[in-house]
Amino acid sequence: MAKIPIRPIIKFTKEQGPKAGKFVKENWKDISKVIAAGGAINQITKNRKEEKTKSGKYHYRKMRYFKYQSEELPNLNNKTRKELLQCKIEIEQFIQQIETEENKGLAIKKPVHSKRINNWNNILIQIEDKMSAKDYQELLLIYNDPNYQSKYYEGFEKFISNTKK
Repeated sequence: MAKIPIRPIIKFTKEQGPKAGKFVKENWKDISKVIAAGGAINQITKNRKEEKTKSGKYHYRKMRYFKYQSEELPNLNNKTRKELLQCKIEIEQFIQQIETEENKGLAIKKPVHSKRINNWNNILIQIEDKMSAKDYQELLLIYNDPNYQSKYYEGFEKFISNTKK
C-alpha cells in the first residue's frame, strides 16, 4: 500500500476551510437555489420510476424486484410458511433465468448479470433467514404447548402432527 503524506492534506484543508466558509456566507442565496433544484430533480426521478412501473415499461423481473424491496421484505413477519416458500421458489427461478441468460449471452454483459444475481441473492438470504427463525419460534411454541394452533404452519398439518409425536 502506498504511503500518502498527510501534511499537504492538512495544510490544504486549513487553508481552504475558511475560504469555503466565506464563499458560502457570500453566496448563500445561489447555493440554496442549487440545493432546491437538486431536490426537485430527485422528485422528478422518483416520479419517472413510479410512472414506468405503473405503465409496465420495466421488465417483469425488475418490477418484481421493486415489489419485493418495497412490499414483501417489510412484511415478512406476517407471512405464512407457504407464502415464504412461494417467494423463495420464485426468487430461485429468477436467479436461474438470469444465469441462463448469462450463459447464452455475451461475456461483456457478465457484470450486469452478476449484479442482478447478487441483488436477488440478497433478498433470498433474507427470506431464508426469516423462515428459519420463524420455524424455530413456532416449533418451540408447539413443543411447549401441544394444543397450540400455528397460523404460520397452515397447510403443513402432517408435519405438525409428526413433530408433536
